[in-house]
Amino acid sequence: MVVAACISVYRLSHIIIESSVLSLLPQSGEDSYSKAVEKEFIKRLNSQVIFAISRSESDSHNKALNKNSDETATDKSIYEITDRFADELRKSPYIENIKSKISDKEQFESAAFVYKYKTAFIDEKLKKEIASDNYSQKILAKLYSGFSGVSSAEIKNDLLMVGRSLATTLSANSSIRVENGHLVASDDKGTKWVLVFVTLNDDSLSTSVAADFTQTTDSLISKIQKNYPTVSILKKGAVCYSDYAASTSQREITLLGLITPVGIFTLIFFVHRSIIPVVLTIGSVLCGIICALGITTLIYDEINLIIIGMCLSVIGIVCDYTIYFTTLRIGQRESSFETIRRLVKPLSFAVITDLCAYLFILLSPVRAVSQMALFCMCTITFACLFVIVIEPYFLKNLKRERLPFEVFFKGYLDFIRQRKISYSIIAVLCICSVFAFINLKHNDDPMSFQRMPDNLKSQELKINSLLKTSENLKYILITAEDDNTLFDRNEKLKEKLSLAQREGKLKNYLAVKMNSENTQKDDCVFLNERKNRVQKELKEHGLKLEASDYHCEILKPQDFFSSSIGDLYSNLYYKNDRTSSLMVVLEDVTDIEGIKNIASSIEGLRYLDHRENLTEVFKMYREIFMKVIFIFMGCILLVSAFRVGLKKAIVGTFFSLLSIGMALFVLQLCGYKLNLFSELGLIVLLGIGINYNIFMSSSKIDVTSIIAIFTALTTTLMTIGILIFSSVDAIKCFAICLVTGIICAFILSAMMPKTEKS
Repeated sequence: MVVAACISVYRLSHIIIESSVLSLLPQSGEDSYSKAVEKEFIKRLNSQVIFAISRSESDSHNKALNKNSDETATDKSIYEITDRFADELRKSPYIENIKSKISDKEQFESAAFVYKYKTAFIDEKLKKEIASDNYSQKILAKLYSGFSGVSSAEIKNDLLMVGRSLATTLSANSSIRVENGHLVASDDKGTKWVLVFVTLNDDSLSTSVAADFTQTTDSLISKIQKNYPTVSILKKGAVCYSDYAASTSQREITLLGLITPVGIFTLIFFVHRSIIPVVLTIGSVLCGIICALGITTLIYDEINLIIIGMCLSVIGIVCDYTIYFTTLRIGQRESSFETIRRLVKPLSFAVITDLCAYLFILLSPVRAVSQMALFCMCTITFACLFVIVIEPYFLKNLKRERLPFEVFFKGYLDFIRQRKISYSIIAVLCICSVFAFINLKHNDDPMSFQRMPDNLKSQELKINSLLKTSENLKYILITAEDDNTLFDRNEKLKEKLSLAQREGKLKNYLAVKMNSENTQKDDCVFLNERKNRVQKELKEHGLKLEASDYHCEILKPQDFFSSSIGDLYSNLYYKNDRTSSLMVVLEDVTDIEGIKNIASSIEGLRYLDHRENLTEVFKMYREIFMKVIFIFMGCILLVSAFRVGLKKAIVGTFFSLLSIGMALFVLQLCGYKLNLFSELGLIVLLGIGINYNIFMSSSKIDVTSIIAIFTALTTTLMTIGILIFSSVDAIKCFAICLVTGIICAFILSAMMPKTEKS
C-alpha cells in the first residue's frame, strides 16, 4: 500500500487527468489540435448568460393617478432598472463583458463602418437585386419619393444606395431592436423586454465559481423585484443548469454522507460489538483502491476520472469480504488463521470469477474500458489479499460469542427451503424475468438522465421566443490555414445552407456575415460596373448625375470582430498560430444526413452535434457492458462448473440470470429503460450475487453464513441503495437495478445446493 501510494503521488503529477465525457468517444483520425479548437468553442458557448427584464401592465394604475404620465415614462423606468442591474453585475469578478446599451455614438460608428466596408457585407440576394434590369427604376423611384430622405451626398458617393440596402439587410432577421440606447425585444403579446448579454470569464466554468455567480445574481434579482414588484427578470445560461446540478448533487452527497457512515457503523457494531470490523472494512477498501490507482497510473499516461468514478462501484463487492470473515469469527474457538484457511477457497473462487470477467474487458480495444477493467481487477485482488494476509492478526478475538437473531434466520431458512415455497418464488421470478426480457428497451439520450427544474426551463424557452432562436442547435465547424481560405469556405457553406433552408432541411442558421477578401475585390469591380450602367440609364431618363466610383477598402477579420457589429459574432471566430476557425450555428435541423452531406462536400468542415456525440458514447459503452454481462455469466458458469460440477453451476448461473431479470423488471415498472448506468448496476449485482451463492453453498453453518450475507446486503443497501432517492435519473437507475438484484440474489442464495467437496 505504501509503495502504491508513493507511485500514485509521483505519477499523478506527470499524467493527464481527463474529465470530459467527450474524451470517451472512440478516437478518430482527428488530431488533438482539432479537439482543442472544438473545446474552445464549447467553452465560449457555455460562458454566455442572457437576462431579460420587463415590467407588467399593472403600472397602468400609476398612469391613471397621473394623467400626464405616458408609456415613455414607464419605459424609461425599465431602462433605469436595467442600468442599475447591469451596474451591479459588473461588480462580479467572474464577468468578462456585459452588453446592454448601444449609445448614439456607437450606432453612428456602426452605420459608418458598414458604409465604409460595403463590399464586406453584400450577400447574393442583394447582388441579384443590384444586377437586375429594373434596378435603375428603383433608384429613380427613391429619388422622386418625398419620404426616402435621399441626399445629394448619398447620390454622389453611393449611387446604387448599397449602404441603405445593407442597413436593412443586416437587421432583417434580427428580433432585437434599439430603443433609448438599449437592446429590446418584444414577446407575442407585445410586451417589451430589455436584454442584457453577459460573457463570463474562464474562472466561472468551475463549479464553485458558478455557484457563487448564480447565488449573487439570484440575490440581485430578488432585491430588484422586492423594490419593484411589477418587474420580471428572466435568465438563461449553461452556468444556471450547472449550478443546479452541482448544488443538487452536493445536497444529496452531504445527506448520504451523514446517513451512510452512521448506518454502517451502527449495523456492523451491532453485529460484532467491536469497532475493529469497521476499521478493517475501510482498510480493505482503501488497500484495493490505493493499489489499483498506483498500478493504473504506472501503466497509463492519462486517467479518465469518469471511468474511475464508474470503477468505484466495485466497492460494493470488496466490502463483503471483510464482513464474511468477521462474521465467521464470532463464537469460534479456532484461531483466526484457521478460520481464514477455511475461507480462502470460497473467497478465491469468488475473486477468480470476478477477475475472469474483467480480464475479458481488459482486452477491449477501447482504452478507457481496458483502464476500467484493470482498476477493478486490482481493487478486487488487493482488497482480498488484505483480508487474507492482514486481517487475521486483528481478529484473534472478538467480544461477541453469539450472532444476533440466530433463531429468526434459522426459521427463515427453514421456511424458504420448503419445496413449494422455493418453487413458487422461482416461478414468480421466471415470469417477471421473461416479461422484462421480452419488453426490454434501451435509452442512450444523455438529456434524459438529468431532469432540469421547470423554472429554469420555462425561462430559457421564454428568452428563446424573444430572440426567435431554438433550443435544438447543431453546429458546423470550419477550419483553414488562413483567414481568406476560411471565409471562402464560409461563403460556400452559406450558399448551400440558404438552399437547404429553402428546401426545409433546417429552420435557420447563424453565420458570420463578412465576405472573404477575394469576394470583396470582385464585388468592388461589380459595383463600379453596375454604377456606370445605372448612371447611363438614369441619363436616358433626363438625370445627368456624376457619381463617384466605389473605392472599396478591404475589411480584415481582426478589424471586423473588434467593431461593434463584429462583436456580435466574435464568439464564432477563433484564431491562433496554426489555423483559423469559424462556427456556424444551425437551428432545428430536420434533415441531419442532408446537412452532414453539405458539411462533407466542402473541405475543412465538420458537423457537430454534442447531444448526438454523447448519445453515441452512451450507446457504445452500453453495448460493451452488455457483452461484459454475458461474459461475466459465462465466467460464473465456467468457474462454478470447475468448483461444484456442471449441474450445480447451471443452477447458480440460472439464479444470477433471475436476479438480472428481476432487476430489469422493476426498472421497467419504475418507468425507465435500460441504459449505461443500469448496466453498471447489473455488473456489480453479478459480482455481489456470485459472492452470496459461493459463500452460502460452501458454508458448514448455514445460519452464520446467512447472517453474514444479510449484513453484507444491508451495508450495500445503506451505501448504494439509498441512491434510489437521488434526483438524478442516471444514479437512480443504477441503484434500482443493484438494490432489486441483490435482494433477489440474497433470497435465491438460501436455495443454492450445498457443495459436497471440502
